[in-house]
Amino acid sequence: MEQRCDWALTGSNFLRDYHDNEWGKKTTDEQEVFEMLSLEIMQAGLNWDLVLKKRQNFRKAFDNFEVDKVAAYDTAKMDELCHNVAIIRNKRKITATINNAQAVIRLRSEGIGLAEFVWKFSDNKTVMNNWDHPEQVPSETSFSKKIASELQKKGFKFVGPTITYSFLQAIGIINDHLSYCEFKN
Repeated sequence: MEQRCDWALTGSNFLRDYHDNEWGKKTTDEQEVFEMLSLEIMQAGLNWDLVLKKRQNFRKAFDNFEVDKVAAYDTAKMDELCHNVAIIRNKRKITATINNAQAVIRLRSEGIGLAEFVWKFSDNKTVMNNWDHPEQVPSETSFSKKIASELQKKGFKFVGPTITYSFLQAIGIINDHLSYCEFKN
């Protein structure tokens, strides 16, 4: 039997597949990075397994997280999303996702994409942590606080240090697979 991080043993196949194939793996595609940021925001206060179960619904509802399309959403589209029972219908989170797509467009006008912007903080390298126990994995660090602050300065919303830390794990800037996990590298 394969050794996994403890959290990947407690949920659905969606959770295990995410752990095995995505979490902690370097992601630099802007659309994928934007999707992960958006999903991490949707997860706030809930559990990741729930978000992953609804992931295809989110992709459909948010035009596959195409930044330009999401940035152009109007009030009618926001209302549609707030009434979509297939996704998490939190108006603040939906508004933040639309706002963040607009912030990505502003970044582009400065000559930098979202992926490039966040990866520059680690010099384009994955931070490989070496935790032996789940309790050792932090929910935020000075590193995530710094990036959250920089994202906020660029107009991003709903990106506190904890959501930002999870986002950094999701796109592989931080690799927090436990030392015994066979999916660490």
